[in-house]
Amino acid sequence: MAKLLAALLLMMVAIGPACAVAPASRADTVAALDRYRTDFAKVRGYGSLSTADRNYVLFSDAMRRVLTEHVKSFDPQVLIDKAEDGLKKKKAENPKASDRMLTEAALDSMLGSLDPYSSFLDAERYRYLREQTQGEFGGLGIEVTMDEESGLIKVVSPIDGSPAARAGLRSGDLIARIDDVAVKGLNLHDAVARMRGPVGSSVALSIRRPPATDANTRVSLTRAIVKIQPVRYRLEGNVAYVRIATFNQSTSSALDAAIEDMRRQAKGRLTGAVIDLRNNPGGLLEQAVQVADRFLETVDIVSVRGRDPEESRTYRGTAGDLMAGLPVVVLINSGSASASEIVAGALQDHHRALLFGSRSYGKGSVQTISSLSVDTGIRLTTARYYRPSGALVDCFGVSPNLEVKPTHGSTEETHPDPATCDPNAPVPPKPQVWLAQDMCPDVMDKAPKPDDDRPLECAVSAIRNRLTGTLAGGE
Repeated sequence: MAKLLAALLLMMVAIGPACAVAPASRADTVAALDRYRTDFAKVRGYGSLSTADRNYVLFSDAMRRVLTEHVKSFDPQVLIDKAEDGLKKKKAENPKASDRMLTEAALDSMLGSLDPYSSFLDAERYRYLREQTQGEFGGLGIEVTMDEESGLIKVVSPIDGSPAARAGLRSGDLIARIDDVAVKGLNLHDAVARMRGPVGSSVALSIRRPPATDANTRVSLTRAIVKIQPVRYRLEGNVAYVRIATFNQSTSSALDAAIEDMRRQAKGRLTGAVIDLRNNPGGLLEQAVQVADRFLETVDIVSVRGRDPEESRTYRGTAGDLMAGLPVVVLINSGSASASEIVAGALQDHHRALLFGSRSYGKGSVQTISSLSVDTGIRLTTARYYRPSGALVDCFGVSPNLEVKPTHGSTEETHPDPATCDPNAPVPPKPQVWLAQDMCPDVMDKAPKPDDDRPLECAVSAIRNRLTGTLAGGE
């Protein structure tokens, strides 16, 4: 099961309590927790585990939240099976493991079995995750996933301006060694932990870049404070180009300022906008809604549905369009996930924008982050989100109206492990499609250069020559 854990998460983050729907009887839950106390004592090798023990309280609190808050219902005994696997593995690895170490191993194993995005947050991960949503953290600035086929760590995307980006890491790269330690055989959490370290320290990564079959590149990176600048922008003639790297607390306000500045630069003569969401792994739900709302009127943007139908929520836009009806093209690829998919899907469904590039990642669920103790937390998948058309994003992603591949770098796409997908989910309807040769012939007819950004060039050309004066994607 591929599982994402990165310097910036591919998730829609909601901070706070989730809606509770009890799936298991109190008696079933108590029986399962009693079994856990017995199993814990056996693995530990002495005594009994009191219900007042702080480690037991930590575990029982987490398990009850899973049973009442997760988007799926679970058998309490199955959860204990997974927790016991973690206990035994930790004890085998470290016979002198403390009660706290055993408890955290049980929580890691139990929560990690729920879905690709739920997890236990120890003190380091809990702090790290909160820092990310605020736009600054220490590390390499890289999103990764486990590549099941090779057993290596796959790069989803480097974060703009990060040590990873400056070192030239690309989406699809496989990390084979971290310093002198082979990645194969490590779990994702351990591999990511080895890449982290004090700011200013160095780490060497051995990279296998497909289609190569061996690690043929070694790069040295210096860990740094990664300051995420959510929005970068420039004019392409009279076309506004806006690169949104992440959805943190300042994204929507930075977008407002960017468009206003470019409008002044163009002396009020903007002809359209390109919104670049490529390799944007997501972020805050409210920011995704606000960014989509900048281009939409009072229409549905996204619906969030949990286990309790009465607690489903639909987010709607407000009056006003930042681009006043001018054409908009959104760039996406398989590194565009979560919040990016909410924005892209809403603009496409309401025929407000055309999507250029390749199919987005397919991360369509909401994670709620809440505390277990002063310094630890839990991340649970508590809902799925649906596009205005009713289409499910999870695993399917968002398909472009016009497929155009980059002329350089890896074109390999990264998507969720099909084993984690709902086999009964209805397939979304296919969007109306155009050919790049028809939409931007001037770009497609010329011989590509190594530094060309063909998706962007095609988008700019389409706005100048095909979409000016129209509502992009309109019928």
